[in-house]
Amino acid sequence: MILDMLKEHKKREAASFHMPGHKNGNGFLGTALESHLFSFDTTELCDTDALIQPSGAILEAEQRAASLYGARHSFYLVNGSTGGILAMLYAAFSAGDMVLVDRNCHQSVLHGCMLLGLQPVYITPRASRLPGLPGVLVAEDVQSALNEYPAAKGLIIASPTYYGEVADLCAISKVLHKHGALLLVDEAHGAHFPFSELFPKTAMEQGADLSVTSLHKTMSAPNQTALLHMSDTFEINGVRKAVNMFQTSSPSYLLLAAMEQALCFGAEQGAAKTEEILKSLSKIDCPRLDDPFKLLPNFNYEDLSSADADKIFREKFGIYAEMTTPCGLLLMVSWCNTQADLDLLQKALDYCNGASKGMELSPTPYAPQKMLNKSLVPLCDLKKISTEEVPFDAAKGRICASPVSAFPPCVPILLPGERIGTEEIEQLHQLKMQGATITGGGEKVSVLCESRAKKCKKIVENKLTYQKN
Repeated sequence: MILDMLKEHKKREAASFHMPGHKNGNGFLGTALESHLFSFDTTELCDTDALIQPSGAILEAEQRAASLYGARHSFYLVNGSTGGILAMLYAAFSAGDMVLVDRNCHQSVLHGCMLLGLQPVYITPRASRLPGLPGVLVAEDVQSALNEYPAAKGLIIASPTYYGEVADLCAISKVLHKHGALLLVDEAHGAHFPFSELFPKTAMEQGADLSVTSLHKTMSAPNQTALLHMSDTFEINGVRKAVNMFQTSSPSYLLLAAMEQALCFGAEQGAAKTEEILKSLSKIDCPRLDDPFKLLPNFNYEDLSSADADKIFREKFGIYAEMTTPCGLLLMVSWCNTQADLDLLQKALDYCNGASKGMELSPTPYAPQKMLNKSLVPLCDLKKISTEEVPFDAAKGRICASPVSAFPPCVPILLPGERIGTEEIEQLHQLKMQGATITGGGEKVSVLCESRAKKCKKIVENKLTYQKN
């Protein structure tokens, strides 16, 4: 049934503007992986090396990846960036550590904090330069957070964001390192950055201590493929141990081969292909942020809802966007998109007549009311506390027991240990109306039982007061 489902979808889709970046297999055309796919699906043998402790071809491939991204060493990941983020947190922090967390982090960051018993302090990024979208953290706000919570051992930040906005990691890393804290970067959407000067610099080049990139999002690699990069701050064996704790001991050699092939393609042809794609995109009047391969057409000027625009793209043109946004669509381009794809995209945009009017960038961000929001409950204790599920509207003022995210992009709207406010409830209702899948929530929210929550809140506040003093 799964294969039948995929066959039917393939008939409907004319052009891919979503992940994975190989664009329905185009990235494998003309390679051995095109026609001999499963003949390479082997296991750890005397002559095939072993990902768990490589010493041959896999180790050499990791070293080449490190040289591309500006890292001391890089690790191949077959459990996706999710596994890499969990390993990154384990390698960097210990149980009970206070950690600054980008509020717009991926849900795997929250899961890592819960598994490892970390004490998160959530920092809300300022608004994006494009209206209606979340932005990135700035060094000034990181410094303010460190001033208020000097016990923080580090920061984990998402950069670039799902929408292609990049933080000034160089400035942020200087603030953190001066404080003696670590910078961990979820760089899942920036795997293509090293291969052209037209892209932003990588996280490792800007002073990150650890970072994770998803090869499948923008490059010609299958889903689940990613890399973890480390700086001189860490020892290779220590990080390898962390990776092996969160990664399968039976990795797919198909994934490993495809990852290496994607990186080789980037190194050999990435710069030229980037110029070629951007030349074609220059003819498409469509808003973009820092990553020129993320297109954000706005249809509000035409009174066209995001859901309606998405339906037109799919049903009339066979174009599948990555997801809807408050103002329009998110379209992800890669080197594997053809000129025919881009021509079809132009027709769809012309039909909707939204991109031709464009969007003006607003250089002045606003400061949200809740810039800092600490967890009121130790996340490692959440599984020991009684919880109950209540409807969205009944959750106001209650303490969230587990992350609630909208998929895509799996960025949490409700964070564990956080008191739920009206703004978050309204956002959940709005996303539900737009057709988003609410993971971890459905129609209800898991919250702590009142009496237990009050007791835990008092204990945590006493601990935080002690740590700050």
